[in-house]
Amino acid sequence: MSDLFADAESAAGDGEPTPAELRDLQARADALARDVAAVRERLKQQTGLPRAVRGALPGDVGETLTRAARRIGEAAEKLARVRAAQWPGSCTAWWGVCPRCGPTLRTENGRSWCEECGAGWGYDRTRSPCGEPATFLAMDTQGGTVVVCAAHGRHIQDRLEGGLLLAMPTS
Repeated sequence: MSDLFADAESAAGDGEPTPAELRDLQARADALARDVAAVRERLKQQTGLPRAVRGALPGDVGETLTRAARRIGEAAEKLARVRAAQWPGSCTAWWGVCPRCGPTLRTENGRSWCEECGAGWGYDRTRSPCGEPATFLAMDTQGGTVVVCAAHGRHIQDRLEGGLLLAMPTS
C-alpha cells in the first residue's frame, strides 16, 4: 500500500478527529493549494501549448483550496476549545461571555469583542464553549446543577429565581 493511501486511511479512522489531525489536514490542504498554484503558473508560461491546456487550471482552484484549508484550521481551533472546556474544573456553559464583564460580547466576521472593556478574541466566542475556570455551582429549583465561571455566575445570579448559587472551594 502506498503512503498516500495510508494517510487517507488514518485520516478516515473511527471516532472523533483530534485537533492535531485537523491541523495536519490543514497543512496538507495548504501544501496542495501551493502546488496547484505553482503548476498553474508553469502551465501558463508554456507558450507552445494550446491555450486550453495553459488555462486548464483556473485561478479559483488554488483560492478554493486555500479557503478550505483556512476552514479546516478554524474547525481545529473550535474542536480544541470544545475539548478544553470539557476538562474538569472548567465552566460548562456552552456560550461565551466576557470573563470580566459578562454577557457584553459582540461578534462580527467570526471575531468577538467586549463592548465594555474592549477585550477581543479571534473567534466567535458567543457560540463557543466558555472554558474559563469554574468558580460557582448553580442549582435551579428542580435540583439541576451546572458548574460555571465567575462571569456566568454573575449573569446567572441575576436570572436565577428560587435557585442557589454556591461558590466552589479553590484547591
